[in-house]
Amino acid sequence: MYIPKNRIRTNLYTRGGEYQAKANQQPYSGYYHTLYNGKIYSGKNPNDASIFELELIDKSTEDTTPIELQIQNKIALFLNDGDPSVSTGEPDAPSIWNQGDIVTYLKSRQEPINDDQPRDTPVTYYPQLKDENYAYGSFIRYFLVKINENKYIEVDKKTYDDFSAKKKSTTFELYTPFKLPWTLVGEEKEVERTNYNIVLLAEQRLNRFGLKEYLRGNYLKFYKS
Repeated sequence: MYIPKNRIRTNLYTRGGEYQAKANQQPYSGYYHTLYNGKIYSGKNPNDASIFELELIDKSTEDTTPIELQIQNKIALFLNDGDPSVSTGEPDAPSIWNQGDIVTYLKSRQEPINDDQPRDTPVTYYPQLKDENYAYGSFIRYFLVKINENKYIEVDKKTYDDFSAKKKSTTFELYTPFKLPWTLVGEEKEVERTNYNIVLLAEQRLNRFGLKEYLRGNYLKFYKS
């Protein structure tokens, strides 16, 4: 279909964190173009090969803690339920707690499985930066990743320390803790490149994938020019 050039904006570019593929919600970075009707597509113009429709990433819920996790969850070994589970409530989402995993772990350690003491599950944390963070130029971000799936969560330092120390009050056996130095200031492209490389290195060290997707490809998060 022919579309007059004055009704198309071509050769636009996004570094990421702005658009996602409409078909599968995968974050998109690269060239894109827009049409008179508001539609957004990948590629420099409609003549590019393999173009696909884009949409704005919905940031209305970004950086907020899900309602289910706004208070710390205390979940015990449910003695009257052989295999209870707790999920985020999202359709088809994996459980964030699986009783069977805990029982199996305790048996392997020859620890009692009838100790009905509550265990802390991690709560999503959104960093609150201060002027001194920007004066220093960087800060540390703390994360946990499930040991058996590429499911990440950003946490505060105390939670990271507790899980790293394998405190018995936490579900430490389900997660691997790690941290990232995150650059805040400098030349924009250099900051973006530095944070991207840090994330890539973390995935290699963990031998895991999915961290880039969890961060939505936004390597200029918290950036201040």
